[in-house]
Amino acid sequence: MDVALQILLFVAVLIVLAKVMGGLSHRAGLPLVLGELLAGVILGPTVLNIWQFSWFSSPAVLAGGNPITLAAFVKILAQLGVVILMFLAGLETDVPLMKATASPAFWAATGGVLLPLVGGAALVRAAGFSWAQAVFIGTVLTATSVSITAQTLMNLGKLRSKAGSTILGAAVIDDVMGLMVLSFVLAAEFRAVHSGSSAWTGGGLVTARILLFGVAAFWLGPRVIRWVFRQARHFHGPHTLVAAALGTAFIFAFLAQKGGGMSAITGSYLAGLFVAALPERAQVIDEIRSMTNSLFGPLFFASIGLEINARQWAGRFPLFLLILAVAVIGKVLGCGLGVLSRGFNWRDSLVVGVGMIPRGEVGLITASIGWSAGLVPAGIYSLLVALVLVTTVITPVLLRVSFPREAPA
Repeated sequence: MDVALQILLFVAVLIVLAKVMGGLSHRAGLPLVLGELLAGVILGPTVLNIWQFSWFSSPAVLAGGNPITLAAFVKILAQLGVVILMFLAGLETDVPLMKATASPAFWAATGGVLLPLVGGAALVRAAGFSWAQAVFIGTVLTATSVSITAQTLMNLGKLRSKAGSTILGAAVIDDVMGLMVLSFVLAAEFRAVHSGSSAWTGGGLVTARILLFGVAAFWLGPRVIRWVFRQARHFHGPHTLVAAALGTAFIFAFLAQKGGGMSAITGSYLAGLFVAALPERAQVIDEIRSMTNSLFGPLFFASIGLEINARQWAGRFPLFLLILAVAVIGKVLGCGLGVLSRGFNWRDSLVVGVGMIPRGEVGLITASIGWSAGLVPAGIYSLLVALVLVTTVITPVLLRVSFPREAPA
């Protein structure tokens, strides 16, 4: 079969199964992300191993004379999808809410990043992994999913409570910190491997590049985006503003990785934050969300499931339990103690800590980037995805148990 037809058929199967599984997950009271990821697990080597089917096993796609396998082409689509996903995350960030709960949210996020990062890295290092792998796995443990927590709080009627608002603000700050740590780890490792410099030298240069890019992005970024949108308003074709938004997201993603030494998703997230300050925010969100939910989101999360091979978990279950314990306890203690120091009572502190447990799509994105960069072997990558699944499933239950019963503030 022609490779172009294989791509059409494969993407169709992937998206349809992802949406079906996502719908079943939603009906069970679980996040859509879980179902979409499980669709990839079903198609991957854990169950069906779709790559072995004759319809999807063409040796190569000829692109400009260079061979590329169908699996590699799907990974490229998934990488494009994750940039758009993080751009949408930036668009949907509630900046006023972050400002309203800035102090407790900051300390909750700081504790929720430091404790899992240090605890996870120390545990994995003691298990015999390299420092680069240990720090990366610790970085995955720092993630928190805003969407999963917000959905649960909304179902409980606690979204506007004191603890609920703090959780949302802390989750956003947590994501920003996690993205910065991830960018630092990836850039430092790349420089140490490819230039032969020491980790300290590489880390110092990476820090300088990140700081320079951050200053330039926050100073020039909003001005550039406002200018781009002013020009786009002169064109009266359909979806012009959304095209301008996507163009800026991709350019910021490129500059973040190429110039700032950061992850590309950091740049797209910043672009989303800047576009969110414009009057056209609602229009851009509606159209980007439709595109993401219908194609790029299912494609990305299902592609993660395709990489999972549960058959490689044999002998690693004790390590998984230890990492899971660090992931849960690190968030509960780190975030809880952070807001406790800002005047929260013990019960609200526990609620904030529990609300920060789920890793969700942010953890999946972080894990997939490290896997693509070769920082972790396939077996550990599968364990990290399983960790994301477990923390996502248990959080709604723990929130229902721990949330105070009084009416929201």
